[in-house]
Amino acid sequence: MYVYLAMGALMCTTTLFAQKPEQKRQQPTPEQRIERQAARMDKELMLDDETSAKFLPLYKEYLQAMAECRPAPAERPRKSELSDEELDKRMQTRFECQKKRIETQETYYAKFKKILTMRQVEKIFAPHPKRFHHAPHKAHCAPGNRCFQHAPLPPHLLVR
Repeated sequence: MYVYLAMGALMCTTTLFAQKPEQKRQQPTPEQRIERQAARMDKELMLDDETSAKFLPLYKEYLQAMAECRPAPAERPRKSELSDEELDKRMQTRFECQKKRIETQETYYAKFKKILTMRQVEKIFAPHPKRFHHAPHKAHCAPGNRCFQHAPLPPHLLVR
């Protein structure tokens, strides 16, 4: 009797745990992405209203110019499938993009320097960590709490 009740309860509750179909997140447009980045940087630099009014249009212009420095996304065949000429062309394109990016940064560095402090300018040009890597939550890795995210693997789990 109890077995039948347990099985009935189990069958009824399995539908409760069914996952909803995965909904695709709508990707923001490049303009929306630039707006978010500008708002985030404005907040991070803690600018007053007057400086913010000068900074935001210039920073959006800078982000747009930096986006133009990126190579156009192309189909990426495996490197082993490319000929030497194609690899050479790809490397030359990469070098051109890097030169263009440096020139753009130097141009906007001079412009930002006129309206911001050097500490604020440094924050703009400092390399940012990858945003998609999950940073450990402070509560989990606080002193006194065990943090397994950064602990080394035991020897029997290491791949040799």
